[in-house]
Amino acid sequence: MSTLSVCIPIYNSDVRTLVQTLCAQIDALATSQVDIVLIDDASDLPFKQCNHFTASYVRTIDLTENVGRSKIRNAFLNHTDADYLLFIDGDSSIVATDFLAKYLTKLATNRIDVLVGASCYAAQKPEPRFRLRWQYSSKRESLNDEQRMRSQHAGFKTNNFIIRRSILAQFPFEERLTGYGHEDTHFGLQLQANHIPIEHIDNPVWNLNLDTNEEFLTKTDSALRNLLWLKRNAASFRIEESNRLLKGYILVSKNSFLKLLFKWVSFNETILAQMLRTGRAPLFIFDLYRLSRLEKLDKDAPNDLR
Repeated sequence: MSTLSVCIPIYNSDVRTLVQTLCAQIDALATSQVDIVLIDDASDLPFKQCNHFTASYVRTIDLTENVGRSKIRNAFLNHTDADYLLFIDGDSSIVATDFLAKYLTKLATNRIDVLVGASCYAAQKPEPRFRLRWQYSSKRESLNDEQRMRSQHAGFKTNNFIIRRSILAQFPFEERLTGYGHEDTHFGLQLQANHIPIEHIDNPVWNLNLDTNEEFLTKTDSALRNLLWLKRNAASFRIEESNRLLKGYILVSKNSFLKLLFKWVSFNETILAQMLRTGRAPLFIFDLYRLSRLEKLDKDAPNDLR
């Protein structure tokens, strides 16, 4: 039985470089403690054909139907008996040659429930059509281990973290969240509510494959729908107290002056979107755009979901 299974959910990603890098580290460690499990979430045929590996400690499971970001992560429990699961997104890159060794050392010397290594983005600006995702993620989501330790559960992300098998079995990802976004928010709040400690380590992976600005705006709508779902269906977690966007939305809804000002923002939503597509707009424009979209998605929701 392996101590650690590297769990990589795949959807339309070429993971050959990622897996080959991990295999090289496992071979260098000369250990049977680590294996790799890939679950393909009904990717297109070209990706299914390229993601095949010969190492005995790599297993691939192909799903015939797309199940989404939450359910696929829970599914790894059915395909590994390891004590710990290390989740890495398929579009990640590993730079540190001691990436796995660092994790194994930590697991050997500490009793770990959840351990976050996090992810980071290139310092150099990409070309404008990829800049919105890069700017938001590098400035808002990519935190070093010291910053993460100050607020251990806040902004939890599913890329590059280890979890004890028994913890995931007891507190699985919310499978009713099927679209993109905030399944990690719910998971972090669930851990916090149940007093599961999250430790942090300086052991990031790189996110080098960026969405275009247009793709990221589409994903943003999906994330906002999931955020509203959490507000309505996970009230016990009081997500509005920890999520900056929801805090702003509630503040606007309670202030007459801000309501009036926000009508102008909503009226000009199309202009804001055009600015964001250029990749040159400051992040506060993205914040205004998301507040506008959040209001419209909330109003468009069926009455029984408000």
